[in-house]
Amino acid sequence: MDTRKNIAVDRIVAEVDCLLAEQKPEAAHALLRVGLDMHDHARLWRLLRRVLLMLGDEVAAADVAARFIDHVHKPTPAELVMAGSPRSVFTPLSDHKLLYLHVSKCGSTTVKDILHHIMTGDRAAGHAHRQLSGMAASQSIDRSTLGTTHADWFKFLVVRDPVERLRSYLRFNILHAGDLVKSFAAGTVDAGRTRYMGLELRPDYGTFLAKLTRYRQVFPTLRAHTNAISDIAGTDPGIYDWVGPVTQMDDLRHELEVRSGVAIPAIHNFQTSDKATLATDHDQQLEDKVRDFYARDYEVYGHYF
Repeated sequence: MDTRKNIAVDRIVAEVDCLLAEQKPEAAHALLRVGLDMHDHARLWRLLRRVLLMLGDEVAAADVAARFIDHVHKPTPAELVMAGSPRSVFTPLSDHKLLYLHVSKCGSTTVKDILHHIMTGDRAAGHAHRQLSGMAASQSIDRSTLGTTHADWFKFLVVRDPVERLRSYLRFNILHAGDLVKSFAAGTVDAGRTRYMGLELRPDYGTFLAKLTRYRQVFPTLRAHTNAISDIAGTDPGIYDWVGPVTQMDDLRHELEVRSGVAIPAIHNFQTSDKATLATDHDQQLEDKVRDFYARDYEVYGHYF
């Protein structure tokens, strides 16, 4: 599978992006199939996975992800999950032998601010995701090897009740930050767009829960933020030295102080609470359905929530 720069592939990708912006996934799919007949290229396979999800074919999308996952330089966490890979994407602090597994909407901004402070002595002021990536490059690691390759490292992750994760994502990322309103073409905001592929871009809580599966198929960033903890971190919490909920962030901070030898101030970058209100008047059956979707999370990690 080719991964090199290819001008013809660039043109196909640009055309597919335009078709998706025009809400024409079937045409995008046809164009990608023609393109793949000519170019066995990783960019096209990655884009095909996305289009297949938009068409609702999760099985085919997973097959495509499994096909390219070992050929791309840095697969995303969402791609690893879709491919059923045993690997996860960790943030390593080599000097202190700290290994953090980032799970979205589980206090990750606070954790990365803490890690940034350990490395620099300064606060990242809520920009730790971007700043830390330049100082502690993420690594894709097979979870089954952690006991050997990182035996003397402190391996940890923060978890959260799946329903609370969804509420946080809706409240901050969708309603406040407008994640779904952003155009596909250039990352700009199309202020006039209110729906995409039949889905409201600023849904209420009930609509979001009722159509969660479809939202996850259509919007890649939403899928990445709402993947199950057990799909990201695996089903054996015992491979980690510390697992805890966001409510125990101070305990984690103390543990990281001891491990790093760096005094860490109280850091709490929970951005959601004051950014947007969320009406949670809803049918209890909708939340129960969501809990069924995340059943393995509750089974494996539920006692930490």
